[in-house]
Amino acid sequence: MKTRNKIFIGVGIVALLVVGFYVIFPFYLVGPPLPLYYIENEDVNNHEVVVEIFDSHNKSIFKETHKLSPKESVEYPKPFLLKLTWPEEEYIFKITLDSEVTETYETEIYPWLMVAIHLYHKDPTSGEVTLIDIWAAVV
Repeated sequence: MKTRNKIFIGVGIVALLVVGFYVIFPFYLVGPPLPLYYIENEDVNNHEVVVEIFDSHNKSIFKETHKLSPKESVEYPKPFLLKLTWPEEEYIFKITLDSEVTETYETEIYPWLMVAIHLYHKDPTSGEVTLIDIWAAVV
């Protein structure tokens, strides 16, 4: 009986070490997860932004509305489950500005990727202004 208990304890410790290595160790190396998305209003006017996320089956899984003042920014935190897992599917971010302009961006979601959304972004070299500029920021 004592041998069996030692085996169970040993297997349990090994299982905890394996889980710790694959779940906790990446957070130790890279740091805390990034937010789900970040929005920055670079304009001098107030804007309303609707962020909707669709899964790979084109089903809406998330919808949030933000009202941003001039030069204001907002971060939306990742849900807990997405901080620990990285599903291997593409998601579509649909960004609607003031119920008029819509842009989409397709990406995977994992703990160290954040979708950055800039409103009225001015290109530093050309000076051209883009109403909705979207890209992925990765650690």
